[in-house]
Amino acid sequence: MNSSQDPNSCFKKSNVARGGGLHRVLCMQGGDDDSSYAKNSEAPASAISLCRPLLLTTIESMKIFFRNEEEAESLRVADLGCATGYNTLATVDMVVEALRQRYINQCGFEPEFEAFFSDLPSNDFNSLFRSLSNIGILSDNKRKQYYAAGVPGSFYGRLFPRRKLHVAVSLSALHWLSQIPDGVLDKRSAAWNKGRVWIDGAKKEVVEAYAKQSEKDLEDFLKCRKEEIVQGGMLFLLMGGRPASQQPDNQLSDPDSRAKHPFTTSLDQAWQDLINEGMIDEETRDGFNIPAYMRSTEEVERAIRRCGGFEIERMEYSRIVELHRRSKSSG
Repeated sequence: MNSSQDPNSCFKKSNVARGGGLHRVLCMQGGDDDSSYAKNSEAPASAISLCRPLLLTTIESMKIFFRNEEEAESLRVADLGCATGYNTLATVDMVVEALRQRYINQCGFEPEFEAFFSDLPSNDFNSLFRSLSNIGILSDNKRKQYYAAGVPGSFYGRLFPRRKLHVAVSLSALHWLSQIPDGVLDKRSAAWNKGRVWIDGAKKEVVEAYAKQSEKDLEDFLKCRKEEIVQGGMLFLLMGGRPASQQPDNQLSDPDSRAKHPFTTSLDQAWQDLINEGMIDEETRDGFNIPAYMRSTEEVERAIRRCGGFEIERMEYSRIVELHRRSKSSG
């Protein structure tokens, strides 16, 4: 499942010019104030809502792992790139509840569940863990819906032992790259992205560097999940994407979605204004590039085929249309 997503989500940046530092500092803005990701995640919420029917249908078609309670182990679900806030818990709650109902209806018993919330170490896990106290209680008032754990680390590397997970989901996260592509920040490279902060409208060498990094990252992600997911398990992906007809140097031109907002142009101009006002120099501006790439369905399918181990049940590109209503207060 591939869906258009605005990369201008609230993320925290602190000297992310070199790829090695991204894992330590790049994350959604924590807390619950007006600038937090929790208060500014309408676009991911729209994407998740759009894919909900497909996710539930896929769960219904999954293999039944345990036919009776005596042989049953816990079912293990992972949210990869979980961030924090309502979207995080709503997604896992939805997956767990769908699995629970299926086992009750088809097998006559209710297995236990483990839920793993994984993101970079810089993620606001404290806010997430505080939210977990609101997980619903079952009717017997003895057990929570699932046993939860946090797993800090990059999903471009291994996070779990072999054959650990029954369901892994990654929603609105995989368009973020593991690093700024090599050469983009190097003055000696043909891919040096001087004067820009992303690849929209950039020269061919810059676009190719981003595409190459994106390809490597997705293959690394898939290879790790191939080891971690049990046979018959499910991997469900929702990520920022673009139509197949849209070239990679034109990442956000979808005319019917929020992504049409030319935020990269605005951001380029904002940096230039800071330079013109003498607040920063050009070298500082040229050291900033957004580590994100919107893949086409063809790029995703190619990576899955190359990795092996997965069967594609369904893949599609969907456009998100958001309507923002502003109300005027009187008096």
